Amino acid sequence: MNGKQREKVEIDQVQLVYASVLDVVSHIGMALIAAGFLIYVLKLLPLTVSIEDVAAHWHMRAADMNRILTVPSGWSWVQDPLHGDVLSYFSVVFLSMAAMICLVAVIPVFFGEKNRTYALIALLQVIVLAAAVVGIAS
Repeated sequence: MNGKQREKVEIDQVQLVYASVLDVVSHIGMALIAAGFLIYVLKLLPLTVSIEDVAAHWHMRAADMNRILTVPSGWSWVQDPLHGDVLSYFSVVFLSMAAMICLVAVIPVFFGEKNRTYALIALLQVIVLAAAVVGIAS
């Protein structure tokens, strides 16, 4: 920097924890998506809905497709996870929960920094997101 001293940039511990967790979760999520897709397409596990059926009904609304194909809906897929399409769906669910996982990770950091207000806000966000996930806040 032409003789000038570099400014030391301080990064907040909360940001480091959130970013670290997000990095791990996003990499795991992408690996799960790739694995789920390959398991589904290569039919390494039995499918609840065949690829051909999905392709034949692709033009339909999701509600109509669910009714015709008897696709697991809501959380019913959790009861029988050893199907290729269910594992593929799980990977999307996991990745969509990345923000909630990161928030759970930073709550102890907020408490450790004696920042109870942000800890409470993060905790409330997790509660609202969890309520939405289980269908309470839909």
